[in-house]
Amino acid sequence: MFRNTFAQLTRRICLPTYGCSSSRWYQVGPNSARPGMVIDLNGSPQIVVSKEHGGTGRGQAVIKLSLKHAVTGVKSHERFRSNDSLEVMLMIQKSYQFLYADDKKANLMDMQTYEELAMDLDKFEGEKDKLAFLEDGMDVTVQVLEPEPGPISWRLPARHTYKVKSVESRIARDKGATYLPATLENGAKVSVPDFIKPGEQIIVDLEKAEYVGRA
Repeated sequence: MFRNTFAQLTRRICLPTYGCSSSRWYQVGPNSARPGMVIDLNGSPQIVVSKEHGGTGRGQAVIKLSLKHAVTGVKSHERFRSNDSLEVMLMIQKSYQFLYADDKKANLMDMQTYEELAMDLDKFEGEKDKLAFLEDGMDVTVQVLEPEPGPISWRLPARHTYKVKSVESRIARDKGATYLPATLENGAKVSVPDFIKPGEQIIVDLEKAEYVGRA
C-alpha cells in the first residue's frame, strides 16, 4: 500500500508508554531516504533500515523502505511513489565513547557528563558484521529523539584509525596480488596493501570496511 504524508509545521507524536511530545520535522522524497533517518509514519517514529528501488510493471518508479519502529523495534516494509513526501523527525546527535559490549548491549559514556548509556545491539545502524570494528575508546554517535523516547539508535564513525596486528604472507601463486588479508588489534579483518606491516596504524572506511591509508 502506498503511503503519502502531508505537510504541517508541527505535529504531536503519541508513543505507547511514553505519551505524547511535540516534534518538529522537515520533508524529503523517498529517494532521499537513507539508513538511520527517522520518519514519522502515521504518528509513529520509524527508523529507515534500508532502501530498494523497484517498479509497478507500468514503468512507475517505486521505492521500498525497510523500517524499524524506534521504540518497539518491530520491523515493517512500506512502498512509496517517487513523488511522495516523507516527514523526517529532527533529532539530536550526541557523541559517546565506546566502553565495552556484551551479547546484547553496547555500553557507552558521555565524555562531557561521564554518564553511562547502554544501547541495545539491535539498535545499531548498519550491518551487524560492522560491530566487529568496535574498539575500546572509539567515538560513536547516538541519535536522540527528544524529549521522548530518548536515545533510539547508534552508529560507528565514518572512519577510524586502527593498529595492524598481523598480515597474511603472500604465497607464490599470488604474486600479482596487491592487497593481503590483515587482522587488526581488535580482531577485525580488512584487506591492506602488501606494503603494510604489523604494528602500523591505518585508517579504515567503516561504511565500506575498506583500507583508506596510513594514519
